[in-house]
Amino acid sequence: MRVKKLFITMTTWLLALFFFAFNTPYLRAEKEKAFYVGMDKCKECHPEHVDSYLSWKYARNFRVIQMRKKDHDHGCLPCHTTGFGKTGGFVSVEKTPRMVNKQCESCHGPASLHLKAPTRLEHQKTLSIPKNICTNCHSGHKHPGY
Repeated sequence: MRVKKLFITMTTWLLALFFFAFNTPYLRAEKEKAFYVGMDKCKECHPEHVDSYLSWKYARNFRVIQMRKKDHDHGCLPCHTTGFGKTGGFVSVEKTPRMVNKQCESCHGPASLHLKAPTRLEHQKTLSIPKNICTNCHSGHKHPGY
């Protein structure tokens, strides 16, 4: 009888622990796939960083491929837009004009989970700059002379 009560009690505790430990809203959100939200969302909390970035030439690099009539060229779009071919990212000038040019998420990654994170520490965990991210565009034939 005692063994049966002990078994039931331990099983109940384990189920409760499993439910609460692995079912928090943030952990559920973390399992979601991050998607691109655009620089306007970044500016809501980080206006000084966005304003500074907008003074850089990279903030206007889409105009280069527009002048060359390559603004529909799938070979150019990954390096002159944000999130091309990814969820929430650039599709076309007509459909997603807010995603032209390189933006915050081009280096930091999609920010949807960053916006949902409830604490500062969890905010920081959602974004990172991968090592050698710059060489995705700035190497060899893609960007001679860089």
